Amino acid sequence: MNTYQPGSYLKLRRHESYNKDELNAIKRLQELNLIKIQDRQKSFLGRKISYVLTSSGLFYIFSNILNYPPQLLTRYQHDIILKTLLFQYFEVETIAGSTARFYSVITHYLQECCRTTLQRIDIVKKSTIGTSTPMNVKEGERHTKILESDLQWHAKVIAFKLAIMYSESNILLMVNPDDVANDSATVAMYELESTMKIILSKDNKFIQLLEIVYTDFGDGYKVLMKGKDE
Repeated sequence: MNTYQPGSYLKLRRHESYNKDELNAIKRLQELNLIKIQDRQKSFLGRKISYVLTSSGLFYIFSNILNYPPQLLTRYQHDIILKTLLFQYFEVETIAGSTARFYSVITHYLQECCRTTLQRIDIVKKSTIGTSTPMNVKEGERHTKILESDLQWHAKVIAFKLAIMYSESNILLMVNPDDVANDSATVAMYELESTMKIILSKDNKFIQLLEIVYTDFGDGYKVLMKGKDE
């Protein structure tokens, strides 16, 4: 049997055969609803099965792992989790062109979003323990709105963080000569991060988010400064 190993969706490499332990692992991942069969093909060479990650599988990765490639995100760009958390705020091309420093912010953001979601689910579960009646619709809607607000907050935080991170002075700080071997490497890193700044500045989705943050910050600043003078 020829298949794609589930791990290849992280390592982006294809495997042609499996031992017994690997096949047992694949079966277990299916049982946990972390992967599913995408396609089955038959040929004179045998049977080939293609696997893909499920939304549950992606959620598990984002919650527990920080080291995965941008290709994982672009590959699953149409999944509801990524459409909700990431690609309503960033163009696919921006994520595909990520530098290491920018991408680190993205993976931490996804982890925070998933952990916040898990915490809200845990709160809902605890609130129904010991009761014989399910949560009513109104209470469920309240928790949904709280979660939506929390996730929007995380999105605003990442926009604010990136705006500060990609100011000219902070780009220079990111390219610390102590971290690189020579001046040529320093220049190369500076150019890389400067290019990332240009990509971000041309990302319409990110700019829309940044404008919301700018407005909210300005409104909050005015209110607080007004209170200071009263």
